[in-house]
Amino acid sequence: MKGLGRTASIAIVVVVVIIIVAAALYYASMKPSPPPSTVVSTTTSLVTTTATSLVTTTSTATTTSVVTVTTTSTPPTTPPFSLSSLLDPNFVCNQLLGGKTVTITVWDTYGPPEDQAFNVTLASFTQAYPCIKVQVTRGVGIATANFVSAAKAGQAPNVYRDTSDDAGKLFAGGLLLNISKYINPADINTAYIPVAVKNFMLRSSIYGLPDNVNYIVMYYNKKFLNDALTQKMFGVGVDQLNTNQLLQLCQYINSTYKVWCVAYGAGQEWGYRFAAWFAGFGGRIFDERGMPQLNSSAMVKAMEFWYNMTYVWNYNAPGVTPSLEQQLFTQNMTAIIFDGPWDLKIYQKALGPNLGAAPLPTISMTGMRAAPLIGSTGWVIASPQASGASQQQIYASLAFIAYVTSKDAEMNLWNFAGDLPAQKQAYDTVMTLLSSGGLQPAYMNDVYKGILEQAQYGQKFPNVPQMGFYWPCFHQYFTLYFANRTISAAQAAQEMESCMISNMQQAGLMPSS
Repeated sequence: MKGLGRTASIAIVVVVVIIIVAAALYYASMKPSPPPSTVVSTTTSLVTTTATSLVTTTSTATTTSVVTVTTTSTPPTTPPFSLSSLLDPNFVCNQLLGGKTVTITVWDTYGPPEDQAFNVTLASFTQAYPCIKVQVTRGVGIATANFVSAAKAGQAPNVYRDTSDDAGKLFAGGLLLNISKYINPADINTAYIPVAVKNFMLRSSIYGLPDNVNYIVMYYNKKFLNDALTQKMFGVGVDQLNTNQLLQLCQYINSTYKVWCVAYGAGQEWGYRFAAWFAGFGGRIFDERGMPQLNSSAMVKAMEFWYNMTYVWNYNAPGVTPSLEQQLFTQNMTAIIFDGPWDLKIYQKALGPNLGAAPLPTISMTGMRAAPLIGSTGWVIASPQASGASQQQIYASLAFIAYVTSKDAEMNLWNFAGDLPAQKQAYDTVMTLLSSGGLQPAYMNDVYKGILEQAQYGQKFPNVPQMGFYWPCFHQYFTLYFANRTISAAQAAQEMESCMISNMQQAGLMPSS
C-alpha cells in the first residue's frame, strides 16, 4: 500500500455517499461499534509483550509450502471451503470448476516494489491453475471511487485489493462478498495473525484476506540522528525519545547540519498520519458509541504542535507534498520522515546503513506515545450483484485470493517490498530471521526491529462506514487552519466534528442511543 498517496484517495466523499443507502440499511437495526475485540486470541492486546511480535500465540512454520497442498480425501464441493482445498489446483480445476476454464478480472493496487512481488506470484498462480485466466488492471488507486461506480453498474472487478477500512465500508454497503460464508472462518483465523484478521472483520463477518499489516513509523537518517547522539544528550536511544527531546534535537540538527529536522507535509494531510499524533495527545476518533470525538483539547493541541513545528520553530519543512518528503529524505536534506514499510526499499536503496527506524516519540504533555493506525491491505471479492459474477467465477476468485495471501506470496512481498506479512507462517519466518539477526544486509535487522516495535503503540483502524466521513472533514478544516490560516485550531476541531456528525445524520448512520 502506498500510505502517503492513500490518504488523498480514500477521502473522496462521493464513495461514501454512493453506498450510503445500503450501508444505512445494514446499520439501521444495530449500534455501530468496532469489530469484536477477540477472534482466536486469548488476550485483548494487539501484540504480545515482546517488541517483535504481532501475534498472541507462536506457531512453527512448516517446511511444506501452503501453496501446494495435497489432501487424502475429497473436500466438499459446496462452501464453506477449507483454505487447503482452495490451494489445491487439482481440486479447484477438476472439482469446483468441472474442468472448465474460467476468466476473472482483478484490480491491482500495488505500488512499484510490491508489483514486482505480485508479478512473481501471478506467474506462479497462472502456471499452477491453468483453468483460471486472470485479466489484471494495473495502476488502480487504493480506495478508488471507480470501484463503487463500477459496482453500482454491475461491472466491478471480480477481485480487488483494498485497505481494510475502505473495504469495510464497501462490505457494509453490500458490494463485497462475505468471505466467511465461503471459506471456513477457523481456517482463516489459523492462517493469519489475529490483528490482520480483525482488520477485515465487521462484527462476525470476514470480508477479505490480508496480505500485510501496515502503519507508519519514524524513519531517520543516522548521518544526522543516531543512538550515540541521543544517548549523549538525553541518556536514551532514538526509540525512547519524547517530544521535548525531539525539539532539542531539531534545534541541534538545523543549526549543525543546515538541513530540515522533519519533512512532514501536514498541509497535505487527510488525517491518516495525523491520527497518530491526535492519539498521543489523548484523542480518539470515535467513542464507544461510535460518535466522533474530534472536538477536543487533544485535537487542538496536536494541531498547534505541528503548526509550531512548521511555522514558529521552523523545524518542519513547510508546503511539502508526499513526493517531496521522500525527495528530501533520500537526498540527505532532512533527518526524519514518517512513512510505512511499503516504502522501505526506497529508503534502504538511498541511505543504506544510514537508515534507521523507530517508534514515533512519546508526547511529553501526556506521557502517551503517538499511536498510528494499525491496518491491513488485502484481497476482497465483489458481490455477484456488483460484478455480475457466476458461481464458477466466485469459486475461481476464492482460489485466487487464497493463493495471493499464502505464505509464498507474502514472502514475495517481504522480499521485494519489505511488507510485513499477515500470513502466520510467513510472519513466523520473518520473526525467526529477525531474532537470529539473519537479515542481509545486517543493518536491516535493526531497521525492522524499530518498525516492529512501533506495533506496540498503535491504535485499531476503525473499519466502520462512519470512518469514511473522517477523511474529508478532517482535511477541509485542518487545511483552513494549517495551510490557509483562516480559522483557529479550536474552530477547526469544532468544525471537523460537526462536519462528521452532519454527514452521519444525512446518511442515517448515527448510533442508536
